[in-house]
Amino acid sequence: MKLFKYLLILIILAVLLVSLMPLNLYYKHVSNNIRPIQLENISGSAIKGSAQSLKYMGMDLGWASWFIYPSSYDEVSIDFKLKDQLYDVTGQYRKKPDVQIINHVKGTVDWSLTDNYINFDHGQISGYIKLDFDHIEIKDGVPYRIIGKVVTKELKLLKPIEKDLGEIEIEFISDNPQVIVGQVNSRSNVLNVSGALYIHRNHRWELKLTLLPLAGEYLIERALQNIGDARRGGGRGRSLNLAGFY
Repeated sequence: MKLFKYLLILIILAVLLVSLMPLNLYYKHVSNNIRPIQLENISGSAIKGSAQSLKYMGMDLGWASWFIYPSSYDEVSIDFKLKDQLYDVTGQYRKKPDVQIINHVKGTVDWSLTDNYINFDHGQISGYIKLDFDHIEIKDGVPYRIIGKVVTKELKLLKPIEKDLGEIEIEFISDNPQVIVGQVNSRSNVLNVSGALYIHRNHRWELKLTLLPLAGEYLIERALQNIGDARRGGGRGRSLNLAGFY
């Protein structure tokens, strides 16, 4: 019995030592266990620390910090922060045996990150996207439930004319067992945006939008002329249909 107690004490001390000592001293020995995440220029410990560069599957996500703690006997939580020139995001990641949960995701993302998805050759937009997610649940690598929304802020058309575009909001609901729907609506005096973002359980996503300039907004219509396709049946506005895999 005494031997068991001594072994238990030694194990606890070893875990504390590894947890509290600087992570950069032994990171290369544990890096394979956290792939596809890679950390560079590490400060602090495995429990509480930061890295000047966090890469996920080779994609550089910028500066990152973390605080790891047990939240139940079978669950570990991580409070995290990701920051780059174009975004600043905080949240809480929880790992259970059969599910991953991301809670309290807050932050901002610069609008320019959408440039790779939208062909906006006849105009220029500035602004940012505000993230506000209470709950994201992932099972077997697939989003199972999303509660929250994203809203554009300070969205402005800079060319060919300066215009305040108002707000575009995507609010997520998860009632359908096969697809998560992000309903798109707008609050604008110059442009109506409606449609939905669909996140399917088969690792496919779709974005279907209608962009409709209000009457008399000819320069807005011109700025949108290369986005998506002309609406069926003619008339003003564009239809934007994008799809891909995650």
